Amino acid sequence: MPTPKPLPSLRTLSTRQSVARRINLIEQFVHHRHYDPTGLMYSHINWDKERPFRRSDFTKIDSTLPGPEPQQWISYENSSFISGIFLAAQCYRHQATGEPEALAMADRAFGSIDTNYRLTEQRDPTAAGLNQKAGSIDPTSQGGARKNGWFCKPYGGLATDHTSTEQHFGPLWGLFLYHPIASPETQDRITQIFREVSQRWCQNYRINFVGEAWDLEQSNPRAQRHMFLWSVIHRMAYALTGDSASLEEYERLDALFGAIPTPRETAHGLGRPHYISTEDRSFHVQIVIGAEILSQLEPAKKSRYLRGMKAWWEYSFIGQREDLLSYYFIKVDSRTGDWEKLPLSIKPRPLWTSSFMLHNAILPVCWLGTRERQGITSAIVARCSRGVAPRARKHLGRLYRELDKRHLKWFVDPEGVMPKEITWMTNVLQGDSLAFYSLGYWYARAHQIELD
Repeated sequence: MPTPKPLPSLRTLSTRQSVARRINLIEQFVHHRHYDPTGLMYSHINWDKERPFRRSDFTKIDSTLPGPEPQQWISYENSSFISGIFLAAQCYRHQATGEPEALAMADRAFGSIDTNYRLTEQRDPTAAGLNQKAGSIDPTSQGGARKNGWFCKPYGGLATDHTSTEQHFGPLWGLFLYHPIASPETQDRITQIFREVSQRWCQNYRINFVGEAWDLEQSNPRAQRHMFLWSVIHRMAYALTGDSASLEEYERLDALFGAIPTPRETAHGLGRPHYISTEDRSFHVQIVIGAEILSQLEPAKKSRYLRGMKAWWEYSFIGQREDLLSYYFIKVDSRTGDWEKLPLSIKPRPLWTSSFMLHNAILPVCWLGTRERQGITSAIVARCSRGVAPRARKHLGRLYRELDKRHLKWFVDPEGVMPKEITWMTNVLQGDSLAFYSLGYWYARAHQIELD
């Protein structure tokens, strides 16, 4: 009997390897080790052990998101989002190379998206199961109505009522790119999903997120970025379905939010200093992608979308250090763009609004999510925005030249100030990074953009 081929490991990821070799290793890891038994792609996993988190990985003092068990939360937080990003990467890989393996990897990523969609689509309203309510899971709740047109955060691999804009934008963009090369049966399924999502969300953008009820369209300054993405979703839906209601909703939202201002340019930020977290800045990736999509589908409005694309890409560099780590919490003067990191500050426990320490603290810690997202956004900007294309190409080359396993982490603590209750967050491999480094590489290859 032949010896089984060892599973791919990211421990060997090194700058001594070519960029192509490193990306191949990342993709092999995702394809062979980053899906659960039901076909859902994992979100974050144990960085050191390179496996999904277990309950035994956490101690009694560890502070985590309220509701789900920590391994349920961290393993599936962004499952649908990164499934769509990895699917998009394989579509660009197929465009660049025509390799059969790209289709095989795309098919498995599609399976993750489809599995997520079926969780709520096929849910039995009379069955027991976890419900997500106001940001935390109520394990005693029963049932809940079916929800067509809904991608959830599938904590524990189960249907929940928890979602976000990116958990729809990521998979839908991937499906949009996959549609032309998918089988006829899959094309029909993709069209069905787009139709149902567009119908379900049309003029109804209310979600529960981490204990906070959001009406996204009325939630300034969030509305400017979230609702632009919903306009993109409805326009993609119209392109595939031809449904006039999808086009009308795109046009309504585009009239309101199509200028896509950065947070520095909104009424909230303009003219006064305020605080911006890294996750606000990392959101730039979806704006840049969305701007490119609409510049292709709506060429008459292209110049407006490209202005927004450039502004958001430049905005992503606020708070980024020389080593390309981004401080999670900063103070920024919206008039000048000048910023400074914020010192450690933790609220007294009686004032906590959540049991998760990170929701009640300001720390000079860094997140790597912006760096990994700048791969695809720098490639898009290098192709679409002449004024900053040389700078974007230079930044893109640096991102991939320096890429090693350290850059796949979720949080890092350069100053050694992370409280012991959340030090576990520095041992998390962020699944977003696996998908985004693949995506930026293959987008560049598909559009003949040099990485070196």
